[in-house]
Amino acid sequence: MNSQKTSLLYMDDFDVTSCDSEVVNIDRVDGQVDIVLAETCFYPKGGGQDYDKGVISSDIAKLEVEKVSIDDNGVVHHIGRLVGDLQVGDMVGCEVDIIRRTLNTKLHSAGHVLDMAVSHIYPDWVPGRGAHYPDMSFVEYGADVNLDDRDKIVNKIQAELDKLTSRSTANTIKFTTREELEKICRHVPDYLPTNKPIRAVLYDDFAVPCGGTHVSSLDKIGRVLVTKFKIKDGKLRISYKLSSQI
Repeated sequence: MNSQKTSLLYMDDFDVTSCDSEVVNIDRVDGQVDIVLAETCFYPKGGGQDYDKGVISSDIAKLEVEKVSIDDNGVVHHIGRLVGDLQVGDMVGCEVDIIRRTLNTKLHSAGHVLDMAVSHIYPDWVPGRGAHYPDMSFVEYGADVNLDDRDKIVNKIQAELDKLTSRSTANTIKFTTREELEKICRHVPDYLPTNKPIRAVLYDDFAVPCGGTHVSSLDKIGRVLVTKFKIKDGKLRISYKLSSQI
């Protein structure tokens, strides 16, 4: 097994959904094939964002990618069913399912914009766990909240969300250190993954430590709607959907 880290093309390109790459390892497990490439445009599940699906192919073979994961060594595994023959050293083309990627990217970015909105209104709320899946999207906070004021608070957050997602922004990427993250980000979690480079994504001047995929401008997300506002296991959970999902 090749344990060299896979080069993650999506880390420095907002829009990459295709690439050419070299096969560096192939395993066959339970009727499926696990292919490792030298570099990839496929996003592996992590950080509350779902994995990409798509196709990896050569002139004589095609892998329908059904799952993508990244191991502790930073090696990305593309798992699916192979038709034809692939060998280590073969060159292949990679094509991400754009519809799935676009939805996951918008949901992921929406979670950060929700936090951006919250930071403008309630800067003392401490962000925690988040999930950005089509069937479950939320951000949790450590916050002292009176639920009797729920409607008033939600209306304020919704108004700020609407303002932010109407903006055209020049989102940027910055590879950095944890020390620098502490200076430029509102909140840095205690644990940062060691199997990816340390990166901040800046929505204008709002920086987030994140290894996921992002929109290049906030107005590409569409409207983000707050759907639930509740206390769960001692944390404030704000759930949301894209207007295109409703």
